[in-house]
Formats: sequence, C-alpha cells, structure tokens
Amino acid sequence: MARRLLVVALSVAFALLPTTAFAHAQLVSSDPAPDAVLETLPVQVSLAFNEPVTPAGPGIRVYSPSGGQVAGQTRRAGNRLVASLGESQGLRGTYVVLWQVEAADTHPSRGAFSFSVGSRTANPYAGLLNGAAIGTTSPLGLVLQAFAHWLHFAGYALAFGVAAYFALVRREPRLKRLIRAGLALLLVAEPLALVAQLASLSFDADTLLGVLSSGFGRLLGLRLAGALMLWALLALESPWPILALGAVLALVDGAGGHAIPGLPGLGPALDATHVGAMGVWAGGLVAYLVAPDRRFGRLALLSFGTAATTGILLALFHGLPAQLFGSDFGRALLLKIGLLAAAVGLAAAGRRRAEAIAVATVLLAASLLVSLPPPI
Repeated sequence: MARRLLVVALSVAFALLPTTAFAHAQLVSSDPAPDAVLETLPVQVSLAFNEPVTPAGPGIRVYSPSGGQVAGQTRRAGNRLVASLGESQGLRGTYVVLWQVEAADTHPSRGAFSFSVGSRTANPYAGLLNGAAIGTTSPLGLVLQAFAHWLHFAGYALAFGVAAYFALVRREPRLKRLIRAGLALLLVAEPLALVAQLASLSFDADTLLGVLSSGFGRLLGLRLAGALMLWALLALESPWPILALGAVLALVDGAGGHAIPGLPGLGPALDATHVGAMGVWAGGLVAYLVAPDRRFGRLALLSFGTAATTGILLALFHGLPAQLFGSDFGRALLLKIGLLAAAVGLAAAGRRRAEAIAVATVLLAASLLVSLPPPI
C-alpha cells in the first residue's frame, strides 16, 4: 500500500512538470518599426531579439514593392541581426521584411512585418504578413516537430530503457527486438526533425544549408551517429555499452535544452538526467510487459522519482508554475496531466498494457510541450 501511494505521489509531481521547455526567440524591436512610413529608404534593417540568435539561412530577407530581394548579408551582434539595403533599390512603396532564426537551444522562429517609403502600396509578398502561426512557428512545423520529438522519445525509451531492464532486472533475449525497434524509431526521427525545422522556417537551399551548419545540424548529426553506434553495439552480448551510449545521447539532448539564467550548465544537466530517467521508466514498462519481473518495481520507482525531481527543479528554475495557464503551453500541460492521471489509474488497477498505451500518449503530450514556447 505504501509503495502504491508513493507511485501516486510521484505521478502527481511528474504530471506538473513542463518536461524540457524549449524557447522560441521573440522579436523585441526593429528599425524600421512595423508599419512605419518613412521619407527615404533606410540604409539597413536592424532586429533585436529577447536572446542571442543565429540566422537560419539568409536570416533577413527584405522584398521591395516590385518583389525584388534587396537585403544584403545578415550580420549578427549578440541579440541583434542587421542587414544592409541596396541604395539603388530605393523604390517608393511598401517593403516586406521576413526574418528566420534559431534560438540558442536550436529552436526555430520566424516572422514578418512591413514598412513603407513615401506611402503604402501593394507588395507581391504581402501574404507573408497574414500567415497563420503558433508562437513563431507555422502549424505544419509545429505538428512535424511534435511528431519528430515523439519518435525520438519513444525510440530512446525502447532502446535504452529496455536495455536498462535487460541489464538490471531480467536478461531475456526477446527484449533485444524492442531495442531494435527503438533503433528504427531513432533513425526515422532525425530526418523528420530536419524536415520539421525547414517547415518551421522555409523550404529553400539557403535555409537547408544554414540549418545543417547550425547548432541544430550538429545535434542532429550527433543523434544520428549515436543511433548508428547503437546498431553496432547490438552485436555485443553485454548491455552495458548500450547504457553508456544512452547516457551520452541524454547529454546530447540536454545540450539542446534551454539554459537557466545565471546557471548556464545546470539546465542541460537537469534536462539530460530527466530524459534518461524518463527513458528508463517508459522503456522498462514496455520490457515488463514482454518479460514480467517483480524486481522492476524498484527500478521504476527510482527512475520515476528522478524524472519527477529533475522536472520540478526545471519548472522552478524557469519560473513556470505561476505562468502556465492561459497559453498554448499551459493547455498542452493540462492535457499531459490528464493523460498521466489516466496512466496512474490504470497502473493502480493493474492494467499494464493499457497503462503502456497511456504512457505513449503522455510522451506525445510531452513532445507537444517541447515544441511550444513556454509562457516566459
């Protein structure tokens, strides 16, 4: 009875977590200002963001009233991006500015605004100003990001959570099939994540090259390399090299997390621990269904408790609890709470298969959370 109460308590705590909050870079100010009407064409466009950003592809595009692209190469200076404008292109009318960047945690953001010289006129790219967006990401980009995150989380859980069960609870040969399934999901998740990044920005060669050479591209390459290394390690009898690789990949995931102000190294460390513990808990549950063993209870409590503790710390450091509701992020968190409550109820009733399905939906809700901007 005491163990069941502890599981319920940890479940409630875990439900209140934001998982890993990725930040969307937000445009704070611009020169020219949106909708400004100027007498002459400015020599440059300057954009200030709420955090340091990296241009995604061209970074800044400026379209003249005739539809020509008139911005020069984008320059970065801390939280600011600057692009010069060609003096010979000083047509009178409305100009459309399109910007696309990656935040310090590699999350994509984009936006558009206009300014005019002399008077407002039509512009072939005016449709960019009315594009639907969720946060600063397109709806298609959000869906693909969430699905890619879900595949990655599920693949990580199957590959390394099952390996932990194999090493610490029961060495059952059938479990290696689950690890192979996790490998397959990891290999699919990364190309999809690249498509999601481009869908959140734009599909063109310049953006593709910019994304691949950015921090996002480097993290994607490391994850793919880790998946291929897992494929090689499956030939070994011992699961311990696989677990060591899982720890390394958790650190890679943590490197893509949002830093805590004043403690830049703590956020990624907590993120890595959270991801690793989540994988052991979720993957271990699936392994338990294939090869039940009562000893799994201790491993489940340890991994679940670690995930809850690190998640609560992340929430507190990011100041999220008081500002969760009234936003897409808060509504996604409420969805996660409901799904996790259902999983806890199924666990208490001993319906393990239904619990595993509920856990998969919890991971999907977590994937949506990490694809949305937190309220601060």
